[in-house]
Amino acid sequence: MTTPYQKQKLNKSLLKGLLTLTLLASTTIASHGQAALLVLIFGDKVASENFHLSIDGGLNVSTMPGLPQGKPLTGLHFGLGTFIKLNDRWALTPEFKPLSPRGATDVQSIYTDVSLQNPTTEINLNYIDIPLLVQYKLSDKISIAAGPQLSFLTSAKQKITGSLITGQNVVVTEDIKSLFHKESFMVPVQVAYALSSQRGGKGVNVKVRYNIGIMEVFTANSIASTTNSTFQFILSFPFINVPPEGQGK
Repeated sequence: MTTPYQKQKLNKSLLKGLLTLTLLASTTIASHGQAALLVLIFGDKVASENFHLSIDGGLNVSTMPGLPQGKPLTGLHFGLGTFIKLNDRWALTPEFKPLSPRGATDVQSIYTDVSLQNPTTEINLNYIDIPLLVQYKLSDKISIAAGPQLSFLTSAKQKITGSLITGQNVVVTEDIKSLFHKESFMVPVQVAYALSSQRGGKGVNVKVRYNIGIMEVFTANSIASTTNSTFQFILSFPFINVPPEGQGK
């Protein structure tokens, strides 16, 4: 049974969570380096069992399955995480990721004004991702999570590598942001493993996430038709002191 004191602590944690989400959203105009510095300074000060912040980073492996001949594109992603405990099993884990590259390589060119021989085309997209995941703890070490994710396109470029008739190798980069929807909707599904003994007791969480693209990314089917699908391999560094085994239970 939840005591009035526990309810009060939970309400305070939820309030902290809402304030933190507001803070994270406001950092859209700031660099991700400044945001990371903010967590480094204040992460330990607001950390508790019910609420804490984290710095997350890792590898994106993305595809655009509707484009012919496409191959996965890899890139590094970065962001901030929030943990809001609801009870012993359930938690909310909103995130803010200002750097989240997606795209594909070895695809057919969408359009170009330059005629090249043996061209290879790469589409590079970057999004600001805002996932709102609901986490369920299967054990002390393993958890699963899922939820909606809204993404905002910040850049879209097409890079074509080939050669001129003269034999000179060239790279042509074109801005194609106007061809894409500014927003994208995905459904992340995640499995996580907690390495609580690392980093002096602060822990390291290893996560594998698949972001299911369910929204058309191009503004018109006459251009192309595809969604974004992305595997993410994530290292999450939470700012919370984990009691040694046998203590704090």
